Amino acid sequence: MTPPLKTRIAPTPSGYLHLGNALSFAITWALARQQNGTVILRIDDLDNARFRPEYLHDIFETLHFMGLDYDEGPADADDFLKQYSQHLRLPRYHALLQQLVEQGVVYACPCSRKQLASLPSSACDLHTCRHEQLPLHQPDIAWRLRIPTGTQVTFQDQLLKKCTINLSEEMPDFVVRRKEGIPAYQIASLSDDLEMGIKTIVRGEDLLSSTAAQLYLAQLLKAEGFTSINFVHHPLVADPEGGKLSKSHDSLSLTEMRKSGLSSKAFWQTLARMLAWQEANIVDAQSFLDRFRREELQKYGRQELRT
Repeated sequence: MTPPLKTRIAPTPSGYLHLGNALSFAITWALARQQNGTVILRIDDLDNARFRPEYLHDIFETLHFMGLDYDEGPADADDFLKQYSQHLRLPRYHALLQQLVEQGVVYACPCSRKQLASLPSSACDLHTCRHEQLPLHQPDIAWRLRIPTGTQVTFQDQLLKKCTINLSEEMPDFVVRRKEGIPAYQIASLSDDLEMGIKTIVRGEDLLSSTAAQLYLAQLLKAEGFTSINFVHHPLVADPEGGKLSKSHDSLSLTEMRKSGLSSKAFWQTLARMLAWQEANIVDAQSFLDRFRREELQKYGRQELRT
């Protein structure tokens, strides 16, 4: 028997949300609602350097603007900070890190980004920290996961079918604990998905390497609850010049579009046009749900959607 679909909308409060984020929210929500599943709102807020209160409020404002509901999670920004922040789950993340330490698969790295930039991106074996066995608990030290040369991760995606990622080239020796002692995104995301019992993860195709990294971590940690998850990597939304949309472009954010007069109806019509579903008269979340067909997203392959 197929387990009930349980998924999450998991934005980061590191910038104002854009159309690409909104498309991911809409696909996640529609998949769950079509199958009478559960949607969790999980906000990934470990990145203190980029966190801003206005970005946190923007998440709730965007979901309200889109008309998307969810079944579990914070009611508003204050509720999030009091009860749902990732900082409240730090002990769980550190427990996973300790398991990696006990396996001997992490090493200490004091290198700056400038120092690392001098190495070829796939040359893990040239990274001297790998062999120096520096103490893990001295100040200003990041922890990196040792990825053996030639490591590949293969998984099935519901849109892209069989995916094989050369992890040792795409994400060589990635960081699992940052220099300030905070667990990195890959560990925190994996931990949260396991704790919340997530069964389906919806992401943009730009996160294929992150999926491979988390699957590799799950294998090391014997976390079968994650290795059995269903993945849906959807097409990305490109900016008018053909580049990937980024939170650094505030002028392309939904909050700026709303300030310029974008209505909820016009927003949904924009998503429909991007997916070539404009004939369905999509004007709100319900009409998007009525028209939604996951399998139709497959026709885009790894193409980008244009605004």
